[in-house]
Amino acid sequence: MENRVYARLDQGVDSFLRVATTLRRKEFNIKALNMVSSSEDSCFNMEVLVEGSHSASDVVNCILKLADVKEVRVL
Repeated sequence: MENRVYARLDQGVDSFLRVATTLRRKEFNIKALNMVSSSEDSCFNMEVLVEGSHSASDVVNCILKLADVKEVRVL
């Protein structure tokens, strides 16, 4: 099963690497990562496609614990 999660990040590449490293360390099977800068403010939009037995709420809870993440939701 695939879960697509959206996150809004404050610090750009640093936040992107922090989220990717955290998900890898928690042993989520990451199928795709995508980051795009937002045109309306200084934030970055990130989409994560996670495959495997973990639920979307597990991914959201893991990402929400990081300080430089503004918003997380399941797409």
